[in-house]
Amino acid sequence: MAAQNGTRHAGCPVNVLIACDHIDFDGALHGGGRQLIELTRGLDRARVEPTVCVLRRESALGAALREEGLPFRFFGDARYNPASLAKFLRTIRERHIDVLHVTDFGASTLGRIAGRLTGLPVIVQVISHHSPLQPRGYPRVAELAYRALAPSTARALAISSSVKEFAVRRMGFRPDDVEVLGYPLPRHSWQEPTQREVREVRQRHGIADADLVVGAVTRFFAAKGIGYLVEGFARVVREVPRARLLLVGAGPDEAKLRASVECLGLGDRVVFAGFRRDAHCYVGTFAVAVVPSLEEGFGLVALEAQALGVPVVASRVGGLPDVVADGKSGLLVEPADSDALATAIVSLLNDDATRARMHHAARRQAQRFSLDAYVERLTTLYHELARPAQRRAS
Repeated sequence: MAAQNGTRHAGCPVNVLIACDHIDFDGALHGGGRQLIELTRGLDRARVEPTVCVLRRESALGAALREEGLPFRFFGDARYNPASLAKFLRTIRERHIDVLHVTDFGASTLGRIAGRLTGLPVIVQVISHHSPLQPRGYPRVAELAYRALAPSTARALAISSSVKEFAVRRMGFRPDDVEVLGYPLPRHSWQEPTQREVREVRQRHGIADADLVVGAVTRFFAAKGIGYLVEGFARVVREVPRARLLLVGAGPDEAKLRASVECLGLGDRVVFAGFRRDAHCYVGTFAVAVVPSLEEGFGLVALEAQALGVPVVASRVGGLPDVVADGKSGLLVEPADSDALATAIVSLLNDDATRARMHHAARRQAQRFSLDAYVERLTTLYHELARPAQRRAS
């Protein structure tokens, strides 16, 4: 821990406040939340002492994380509550914080104000991935806030090349201040399901051993593009009668998707498996994984499929081209194009040799995003940024 006067004894860890708005949506863990949890677990406490602050109330997942012994604090504040700023400042004082690492709009805004008030360096994790195909757009108030606080940012970390471009163009960051650092693969993502687990998934949903499974693990929101996948799958079934579509997830568009499946006459070829905590067992049944998103800041689900050796058909949007090596570990297609999705899926289902080649390439691609390398890069960055702050304090 830092000394009371702000100086540090040799060999002491850097005290880092890591903050976000929320880690899950009604119990469903999102990519940013998963990354934050894996980072907290992976940090070497001899080098970095983290304090993780979540602006919203504690969820069941949050309670489980604290029970695990992870250093999480939940502010319990409503969206954009100025009271969170006072809690930031109190935590900085109590924990003798040296560096702030913030993500999400609320935490990034209030965290940087706290950094300006205390003279501490702030790292902003940029995950915004607004696309022209996504109707909600980029809120003007968010753009103004990010631009105003860009000078108060020591370093910005973008989760993909596309997000870096967005950060420079719409958030006011200088290109040299933005580093691309993709999400790491959680260690459990390498856990291959057993043959028994895969067989049980097939039996549970009436999928024959000879069937070729096309799958997606997703949330049923318009931005995920699953409607285009369902539409394209009607052609896939005509050309590959053994094909089955396995959709793992839940969300507000499920009823609309089910209606589309019935309208297309695909009721016996499409399975809605619901939200599954054993999703890796489902991915183990896939011959091809599909990520048809209209926007995707990174594409962790595509990376997780590749870690299990499953080739991926994905939209050429956002961070997906960083994650999927086109023609090697999978195929990229234009977004919002059901026919292009069908063409790519059919080409892989009908080519056992290409799928076998992509199986090995997919695993190699996933290895580029190791958790150990991610944690080491951030640990180095924390120490680099803490040293000037320590000199100022002394």
